[in-house]
Amino acid sequence: MPGSADISKNRKFQLRLINKVKNSLKNDDVFKDMCKECGVSIDVIDLIPVKFGPLEVSARTANAVITLNDNLLTDGRFEMIPNLLIHEIKHHIDQVFGDHATQGAQQGDYLRNEDEASAFKIQLEYMADHFGKGEAERYSEHLLDHHDKKGPERAELKEELLSKVDDGV
Repeated sequence: MPGSADISKNRKFQLRLINKVKNSLKNDDVFKDMCKECGVSIDVIDLIPVKFGPLEVSARTANAVITLNDNLLTDGRFEMIPNLLIHEIKHHIDQVFGDHATQGAQQGDYLRNEDEASAFKIQLEYMADHFGKGEAERYSEHLLDHHDKKGPERAELKEELLSKVDDGV
């Protein structure tokens, strides 16, 4: 594997990593359930353009192209890539196959945005399935802190975001 200074520029390594993550998601129950709920084949993942690039956020989907923050390659957060990618794939599916235009992240209250909430629910379900319910809850707390949610609104949003996380996980 190239050194961390090299991987942010090594496109071949990046493509192999993206394909490895895509292939692992194709075998994942959360991903398969999401595709079934959205009415698309799991093989749609093979057609989704994904790249690494400089971003202010961890990941973004714009014009149905997923960009992952290239800092994920150099700061040792490889384990974040699949759960960020499943979130962004939900946006891609909504943008390409949905019956309405998706609301942008800067439009309105981010966590009240139905498209964002739907993608976060899938992401948190994935995290709980792979890292445990506690990790999904910690990430939801991080989201709520980052978006300065407090009091009853925070409790309501947390319950909604974690609604797909099984109690038994």
